[in-house]
Amino acid sequence: MVASTPTETPSTALLSLIHSLRALPTRLIQSPPTQPRRASVAIIIRLRPAEELVFEGHEPEGWTGDVISREDWGEGLELEDFMKLPWVNHPNTVPEILFIRRASPASSPPPGAHHRWASHIAFPGGRQESDDQSAYYTALRETWEEIGIDLAEKEFLNVGRLDEREVTTSLGKRLLMILSPFVFIQTTPISPTPELQAAEISSVHWVPLSLLTPPFSPSRWSHVEIDVSTRLSPRNKFVRWCLRNLIGKMKFGCLLLPDEPAVTAENFDPFGFDETVEGSGSWTNAADGSRFLRLWGLTLGMTLDLISHHPSAPSKLLAEGQNLITSQPSTPVTDYKPQLAPRTPVTTHSTFEDQWEAARKALVEEEKNRAKASEKATQSRRRRGNSSAVFPRFTYPDVNFWIWIFSRRYRQVLKSWELSAIGPSRAADRRINWSGQALATFYTAVRQALVVTLIIRALGVGVGLAGVGYLVFKAMGGGEL
Repeated sequence: MVASTPTETPSTALLSLIHSLRALPTRLIQSPPTQPRRASVAIIIRLRPAEELVFEGHEPEGWTGDVISREDWGEGLELEDFMKLPWVNHPNTVPEILFIRRASPASSPPPGAHHRWASHIAFPGGRQESDDQSAYYTALRETWEEIGIDLAEKEFLNVGRLDEREVTTSLGKRLLMILSPFVFIQTTPISPTPELQAAEISSVHWVPLSLLTPPFSPSRWSHVEIDVSTRLSPRNKFVRWCLRNLIGKMKFGCLLLPDEPAVTAENFDPFGFDETVEGSGSWTNAADGSRFLRLWGLTLGMTLDLISHHPSAPSKLLAEGQNLITSQPSTPVTDYKPQLAPRTPVTTHSTFEDQWEAARKALVEEEKNRAKASEKATQSRRRRGNSSAVFPRFTYPDVNFWIWIFSRRYRQVLKSWELSAIGPSRAADRRINWSGQALATFYTAVRQALVVTLIIRALGVGVGLAGVGYLVFKAMGGGEL
């Protein structure tokens, strides 16, 4: 069997993505003693065969044409051998990524109510249990429990993992868990039928990789509004009302994807889905009735991390309000050398255990090396997703202004993160928890900005009330002797 020319097929770009993913050691984050909780997710990639291909055991009634035998499906093959198969390299074969839509709350929530993760678009996965052997085992177990797919079978290969992430709440002040994303590829043209746990999962979606890869149409970007008052005062309704009117809402950028479920849970009505749940992953365009998934937050961040390895990904992926400029692969596909196994992971500290020490050292070191960076070296390193694409803005402009004023350290971290991608890859750079430092410094700026905004609002209200009181007092003749 002769494989197609690498530059001719979508599978070639996918292979380049996997090679790039394996070329760098994964950054692992140690859990701080105060929060040992961890979780894992599975990013599952499949190659949907061209419609004109027919496989043994799945022939249409009366079919008399060519059939691809079971031995040529690719089950049990290693990655390099699987990617050489003719059906994989067919020009109409489509790489796709699996997403799940989590279930809505059992009862209809009041407007603005907050239900963490409810109806969000996500990857299958969940919390690590005490008897789980490893983070990898957690990803396997949770995927099996949620959607009934056994990633330990020969039809799937673990091809790598993304850098671990810190999941926080209370505007980045409290650590919820450390998240480990694992990447799998399906090595069979016929996908197993998911069996959904209806209490947790509403539907499964296979999204073409092309829809997740730049350039993006501006019409495919939107935003999700989150009521920040529920994070600051989850119980007191009056305080929430005051905060909502004083500081507005947070706006997270989101990518709009077609809502075309491959499988839905029993008794799930996609047209009766409650889109009023805060942060809902579903949205209907009232103008034409078209339905979309809203990919945002943590899942969007992991997706951008994965897509940053794609050969066509620009150096900075689109963030809200930015213009996107496409770029060509910096390294020809034919120049990639097979990476048979991922590099040894590098362990780093959580920002909740070592808040700024690593970042301070990195800032000083990178400033010294800035002049040594060359354009040629810049083009030779892999690109990363733009972290600002998943950080929120606020509906009130003055809040955004104060965030910018207080975000000097955040901008320094981003600059050093960018500089770490210039020149030869160094182990010291991989030991720095860049995403965690960016998250911590950004939300520190947010908290400071909100305090200043509330003080200014309070002073304004106080001055206004004093002025009104003075005018009323004067109108009533209080100034006459």
